[in-house]
Amino acid sequence: MSVKRRNHTPQFKARIALEALREERSASEIAAEHNLNPTLVKRWRDELAENAADVFDSARSTKEQKRREEALAAEREELLKAIGTATVERDWLRRVYKDINGGIEPPGVGQAQ
Repeated sequence: MSVKRRNHTPQFKARIALEALREERSASEIAAEHNLNPTLVKRWRDELAENAADVFDSARSTKEQKRREEALAAEREELLKAIGTATVERDWLRRVYKDINGGIEPPGVGQAQ
């Protein structure tokens, strides 16, 4: 019979890792209390200690992300305008072609003339 893996929430992991960082109790004691493997508690503690700076860097990365999104939105608008202009020009050229050639539709791309 197989044992189903438990999935722990990020909040639970953070709480356990903070408790381990305080070093009031050993990782083994914390693990026994929560029915976890001590290696897992140590891994969460080390991961929290390693990535703690990212918590304070989030404001900067949020601003950078917003700036990138604004730049992409501006580029998208520019491209949509270019597509609109090309469509209008194509339609105008199609009408002119039909007027010059007595109402005959212009050949499509890849079609024989």
